[in-house]
Amino acid sequence: MSAESEGRLSRENAGDLTFSEQYNGPDPLLDAARALSHENGLASVSQTTASTLTLLARLLRPVAAVEVGTGAGTSTLALLRGMPNAGILTSIDTNSTAQAAARDLIDMAGIRHSRLRLMSGRAEDVLQRLAPGAYDMVFVDSEPTNLERMIEPALRLLDTHGLLVIHQTLLKGGVADPVDRSPRTQAARGLLNRLAGQERLERVLLPIGQGLLMLQKTLR
Repeated sequence: MSAESEGRLSRENAGDLTFSEQYNGPDPLLDAARALSHENGLASVSQTTASTLTLLARLLRPVAAVEVGTGAGTSTLALLRGMPNAGILTSIDTNSTAQAAARDLIDMAGIRHSRLRLMSGRAEDVLQRLAPGAYDMVFVDSEPTNLERMIEPALRLLDTHGLLVIHQTLLKGGVADPVDRSPRTQAARGLLNRLAGQERLERVLLPIGQGLLMLQKTLR
């Protein structure tokens, strides 16, 4: 592909992303949470990613779900909006201050306090303490360099038809760019390559936000 063609494709993709964000919004609560995240140097999911998480939760109807990476609560709110009214989300983060902001966001959204269980600690440690096979959905939003050691603990939590959704797997074109060899891009690229060879997992990679990878255990 010529440099001119690559440049045109890049502009088209950027236009599609901008249009999608506008089409899938606005959302005052999530916009406020993103602004708070930016002020505190925290990452947050895009509007399109949030809308996708809500739709997935509505389709899957998880009674119990887990989130790794509470942040200021953008993905937390997105998941709870899609889950059944009786559904409980367990959200894990090391930043208790950000978790407090997420709790405030959920309260402002009018979601029952008891539907969100916040747990503070390293994700790898907390995931090991949760009951195996007891969850319908797990969403992991963590730095790519940390993802590898979370996959097995997260899969362990899922029931037979459970869904694992992993954010930050494409890094806005970084993974697809062979010139980009930064540690986080190398980590995401390596993870995708290793998971592609596992027959025990069904997988779908979507170019949404920073990239969403969905995994489900193969039923045989």
